[in-house]
Amino acid sequence: MKKTNLLFIALFSVASLAGAVEKLPLIPHLHPSVIQGQLPNGLRYLIKPIAPQAGQASEVELRLLVNSGSLSEAKDERGVAHLIEHMAFRQTKNFGKDEVKGFFNSNGMRWGNDSNGYTNIESTNYFFKVKPEALDRGLQLMADWANGDIVFDPEELKTERQVVLDELNLRKGDSVNWQSFYSVLIPDAPHLENMPIGFEENVRDLSPERIEALYRKLYQPQKMTLVIAGDVPKNIEQTIKTLFAKAPMGDQVSQYPALPLTPKVRSYRGNPWPQDELAVSWGFMQSPISDARQVQLQKIAMLALSQRLSKMSTLENEPFASASMADWSGSIGRESYLILNAVVREQNPGATLTQMYREIRRAREFGLTAAEVKEAIDTYVLAMKSIPATNEVWANSLTGSAKMGVAELYVAEQKAIFDPATITPQAVNAALLQILTTPDQVAILIGKPATKAAKDDYYSWHDDKLNAMIAAVETETLQAPTAVVVKPLLVTEPQRGKVVQTKTENGATVWTLSNGVQVLVRQQRLPDERIGINGRFAGGALALPKEWGFVSQMLPKYMATAGAGDLTSAEIGQAVRNEELQFQPMFETAQHGFGGIAAERSLKPLMQLIYLSLAQPRSDDAARINSADLAMSGYWPNGPGFLQNLYGAGWPYRVWGSLSDFEITTEKLDQLRDQLYGNPAQLRIVLTGVTDMAQAKDLVERYIASIPPAKPTAVTLLPSKIEPKVQSLSSTVLSERLKESLKTFTFRDDKYTVWSVALDGVESNTQNGFLQEGLNDVIKQRLYRTLREQAGDSYGVHTRGEMSPYYGPTLGFEYSVSREKCGEALVLAAQELRKLSQHSVTDVELKAMHELLQNGLDSAPKYPFGYAYLQMFHWVNNQDLSWVNPKPEQILTRANVDAAAKSWFVPEKWIVAADACKTLPDLTVLDQTVTAASH
Repeated sequence: MKKTNLLFIALFSVASLAGAVEKLPLIPHLHPSVIQGQLPNGLRYLIKPIAPQAGQASEVELRLLVNSGSLSEAKDERGVAHLIEHMAFRQTKNFGKDEVKGFFNSNGMRWGNDSNGYTNIESTNYFFKVKPEALDRGLQLMADWANGDIVFDPEELKTERQVVLDELNLRKGDSVNWQSFYSVLIPDAPHLENMPIGFEENVRDLSPERIEALYRKLYQPQKMTLVIAGDVPKNIEQTIKTLFAKAPMGDQVSQYPALPLTPKVRSYRGNPWPQDELAVSWGFMQSPISDARQVQLQKIAMLALSQRLSKMSTLENEPFASASMADWSGSIGRESYLILNAVVREQNPGATLTQMYREIRRAREFGLTAAEVKEAIDTYVLAMKSIPATNEVWANSLTGSAKMGVAELYVAEQKAIFDPATITPQAVNAALLQILTTPDQVAILIGKPATKAAKDDYYSWHDDKLNAMIAAVETETLQAPTAVVVKPLLVTEPQRGKVVQTKTENGATVWTLSNGVQVLVRQQRLPDERIGINGRFAGGALALPKEWGFVSQMLPKYMATAGAGDLTSAEIGQAVRNEELQFQPMFETAQHGFGGIAAERSLKPLMQLIYLSLAQPRSDDAARINSADLAMSGYWPNGPGFLQNLYGAGWPYRVWGSLSDFEITTEKLDQLRDQLYGNPAQLRIVLTGVTDMAQAKDLVERYIASIPPAKPTAVTLLPSKIEPKVQSLSSTVLSERLKESLKTFTFRDDKYTVWSVALDGVESNTQNGFLQEGLNDVIKQRLYRTLREQAGDSYGVHTRGEMSPYYGPTLGFEYSVSREKCGEALVLAAQELRKLSQHSVTDVELKAMHELLQNGLDSAPKYPFGYAYLQMFHWVNNQDLSWVNPKPEQILTRANVDAAAKSWFVPEKWIVAADACKTLPDLTVLDQTVTAASH
């Protein structure tokens, strides 16, 4: 251990004793509408009253930030802070056994798989939302957590220990990756020894007395901030004072001390967060910045530098394909951590890293121009305007402000810390220099190199090589940066098409265009709702000839990186750099197309992007090579998926395991793209969140209706329908069938057990889609409770379902389980399937299905990408527009639910893979009659 580390630990220990009466200070510069206060015991609260606007549901977001985490654990306690957080959802003084679960389920949430809390190194965080009528109850729950009123019932503690152990087992690999990253990022800090995941023996064996003692040490009111955002009553402060004043101020400091900086540039190579794309980053860490104005200046400076790099990426001789900046401040402690990122072009990480440092040095010497600063400010202003003013955004931003002690711009009195009229290039350049000259810097290589040369280069980088590169670049003679010309998306407008037919029904409008495209438009339902878009061709992987099936994994990335018209993807990025939009190709099993989001002001460039990608696709050899590399690294080892077991050879995905499996010429790839995307008469588009119908119609005619029709000689690739294969499993007796299934099928991850079924004769439509989603939630909740409470060994249960006119529907679920409990969990899962098929759902579950789906319908416009996608599903799977305003209680009738449960969840229809099951219990118990569920 380094001397600086010992010194830090010593200072940390002294600070813990010396700061016994410290309170969290008030946060300067918060917006005057935010109520900010502090109780005598030190607990701080931040309240943002937000009245719901027309069409919005009335809700309140709650947060409890505890400035204690795994860093406060002793060696024989590591992992127990996380266990305490789990126990908070089991039982408290004012919430008896199962009452916490009931509270969440009755408020549209789901106990268990919905994460309502997490523990990290320096904090523990709780969050959920409630309806105003449940606010007092929600605050009571948070007050129980804050006041030391979590109940550590021995039986529940025993169960939750197993659940946390299961989570520990699942996340062990991720923890190792992050620990490796932290060992470079913060080598002189004690954090490395105190990762939240902890040790199995502590979670399994630490006495209840020690666990409760650690709880009282960590959860002290002077270490806490309560955040509330939403429709709150006028007496909310009095309620807080009544509920949260119980616990006395403790003896721990309110926050951990700042991390020591590491005064040298060093390198990290690895994959702490999942990423297939090869990239490099350069990070700059500084001590916590308490001046909110300086925080904004530094963000503008880094944004300006990243925009310079982005423009450079449009040049052919640059080794990076795109660039961006990220603000990771507060990701570990309260330190400022700003990062430059660049995506590697043509698998050349070393050249990209070198060029990035060269530009860092150039910026250090020559600074930013006035034009670059102005552009960064304009981009920053637009970015702030694009953030929706939701309860959730306010709550999260206030929580971040509480953690850092500095108001985030979104929740601040903005002109006090960010006034564009007063920001000078000199101030921004001074802030940039402060960043670039910090001694604490980390050069990062991340992703998966795909070629041998890239791998050799990637794995050759270490501190000595990095320092040699820096020394070499420092000797170069650099010139001042030159401006890069940004090309427009379109130089010439296309020949305009027109809407030839309009149909309006149930609040939805459908336009049929002169080239055959159909566009369904939904007008804005919620204030601040953004425009969502989804485009769909019937086709997908099922449309591809079998010899070209692997193209399904390549084509979306190829289309995203090849560019369109006369523009490369980097040039397109620059053309829309100040627009509020997202656009991406999509490719699925039985459909392909695109999806996107846009602010109303950016609808025109979004429409132009659609026109360019379909009417003027671009060919690019480098993009084809890169998309093949990424397809290989991203597809394998995930493989073809478990549905191949249901459909056999008809399933379009195969075991493509090497680069040779992804070999195709650019000419052939372009031909397949044109066959799939080249006939607009096959295209449907959904637009949601539209406020100006006249503007939308004008843009649709100018850019969507102008897409030229398919050439007379063009061949359109369409999907072929597939049926589930007849299973080779011979037995109809459940116990024997399961044994046979376990011998026949495998799953790629032996930490999970997976069940699946494909349903014959079930139509793909809105009614069955609702039944699928609602019943999936019922089985998930039953399994989660059963496996967690009875087997005591399942961290999570995940359900899934697909539905298409060309295959399925399919149902499935998977759960994590240990080898020791695998067989027991198998029996419990089969019994739950049988209960559901023989006895259907309870009245309580039926009501919960209605509430869950209604909540989904009400909140869907908040998520425009998914909202447009779901609207498309309903449109293409129904004969009319009766689905536009669905009512779950009318669709999910008792008769419909009973019929689906009886038919779909018969366990003898399902197949199962459980590689963890090395030994099995007596399965003949499954052949006996089961009683109805009591849930």
